[in-house]
Amino acid sequence: MIALIRGEMIKVRTTRTALGFAVATLLLVLAVVLISILAGDPSDVDSKRDALNTGGVMGVTLLLFGIVGASGEYRHRTIAPAVLIAPDRFRLSLARLLAYVITAIAVAVAMAALAVVFGLLLLPSTDGPDLAGSDYVRVVVGAIIAAGLSAGLGVGVGILVKNQVAGVVGALVWILILAPLLGLIDEDIPAYTNSDAAGTVGGSEGEVLSWAGAIGVLVAWAAVFVVVALLVDRRRDVD
Repeated sequence: MIALIRGEMIKVRTTRTALGFAVATLLLVLAVVLISILAGDPSDVDSKRDALNTGGVMGVTLLLFGIVGASGEYRHRTIAPAVLIAPDRFRLSLARLLAYVITAIAVAVAMAALAVVFGLLLLPSTDGPDLAGSDYVRVVVGAIIAAGLSAGLGVGVGILVKNQVAGVVGALVWILILAPLLGLIDEDIPAYTNSDAAGTVGGSEGEVLSWAGAIGVLVAWAAVFVVVALLVDRRRDVD
């Protein structure tokens, strides 16, 4: 299993997909953090912690990273030689899942550290109380959890869909259009979507879900899609 994970990690590192999403995540994190601090004028603990929240941003970019990476195996037909090397499809898919989650966590550590640096440099000059050490820890830990679970969810979606365009477009339609529209049914429902849960896990103070509750919701999203994807993939023919 370790050899399979190592092989999948090599594939992740040697493709431009990981680099492209890492750069996109970096730019978005910089924009969100700097704009939130410099233009948002945070003045209390909750707003200051929100300004450093990278979980929501990475919940989107790393979800798409998982979708593109997992579905790319089918688009580029690299799944067939991989299966010849490792006939156990379950172990192969699990190794791919772990490789993308590990990569997402590495990106999250770097982005959260960057956010904390900006917070330590810029937030002391704003009005209101300073953040405590526990607030910074929550931002970092939340970012890591949100990133890992979002990437895992993306891998599950990518394996199920197999088509990169359909997977990415479907995810964006869900996040940007359908999930917010659920608020028309009940204003609390969007809090249980993966994107809102990732934001709460990243450090925001949720009005509906607690921090631990948001983690549970995000775990449920990832677990359902990953389990279904692994079961479905085991029964597929390799093209």
